[in-house]
Amino acid sequence: MGFSEKPQVEESDSTRKWVIAGIPSRAPLKPIFTTKEEEKDEEGDLEECSTTPKGEEAKIPTTLKCPPAPRKRKPSLKCNYRGGGAREFFTPPDLETVFIRHVERTS
Repeated sequence: MGFSEKPQVEESDSTRKWVIAGIPSRAPLKPIFTTKEEEKDEEGDLEECSTTPKGEEAKIPTTLKCPPAPRKRKPSLKCNYRGGGAREFFTPPDLETVFIRHVERTS
């Protein structure tokens, strides 16, 4: 980053304008003065200006009571274990041949 060779203050037509980092700043804006409209008679005011409706039919109705939250369903029974008491599993006849028996030796 180098320093700018340009002067920091530029002079033009009897006004001084500051230049910071190469970006000239503008003069502040002049204020705008407005005048308030004169009050109109009440009849003309109703015809030309819009107002918020204040009648009972324009009001938002009161909220009703919310319904209760839904109840949790009972879990359905997927298996019925009451039928025979004890369950039986399929055991193939050659299952014992897959495993090797180890005999404990007593010393």
